[in-house]
Amino acid sequence: MKRQKLKALKEIARLRFANLQVYQDPDGPGWIAHGIDREQRTLWTVRGRTEREVLEALLGMTQVEVPS
Repeated sequence: MKRQKLKALKEIARLRFANLQVYQDPDGPGWIAHGIDREQRTLWTVRGRTEREVLEALLGMTQVEVPS
């Protein structure tokens, strides 16, 4: 699958999530993205190393590693 441009990822995420916020983690390196899924009405939060990584994870476009 071809990777989307960052601008396109942001647009897709804004359409799918209400109150979407993407920002650098104030407690350290990395990024945080969170928003309310418009279909499921649930809050989703994702952390990652890059802005692209958190948007892709939020949209389910990547394999997300869950720390044990």
